[in-house]
Amino acid sequence: MIEIRKYEGQADLVPAVYAVLTDVYERSPWTESQVAADMAGADTTYYLAYEGQELVGFLAVQTVLDEMEILQIAVKADFQRLGIASQLMAAVMDWDGDIFLEVRESNSAAQALYTRQHFTKIGKRKDYYRHPVEDAVLMKREWNGR
Repeated sequence: MIEIRKYEGQADLVPAVYAVLTDVYERSPWTESQVAADMAGADTTYYLAYEGQELVGFLAVQTVLDEMEILQIAVKADFQRLGIASQLMAAVMDWDGDIFLEVRESNSAAQALYTRQHFTKIGKRKDYYRHPVEDAVLMKREWNGR
């Protein structure tokens, strides 16, 4: 059974989060020091997915005023397609503001997940990603409480 926990700085989980990134990507998009700096950020929140004691995925978000940006979402390869990414996304879907994210143009599975979570495409960023170079699709979930 998967358990979602909000990171509260209670342990140094940087190596475990970095291990998820290196499992998911051929080349991690962030270095271990970038993960550490991000996890220490005052405006950044991490939601962690555990199978028993093993960290199998995470969601990192940054909030500024009434906007949230999804910075990273990653689930270890052996645990993908089990609904864990949806469980992680559910942790922030009650946010009372707009939520933004970027996703690789070729990542149709992630785009489908975000569409199910009521995100819509709002634009592109040319050559946004590296290794390999690829455009990013910008997506937004608008808050309807206004």
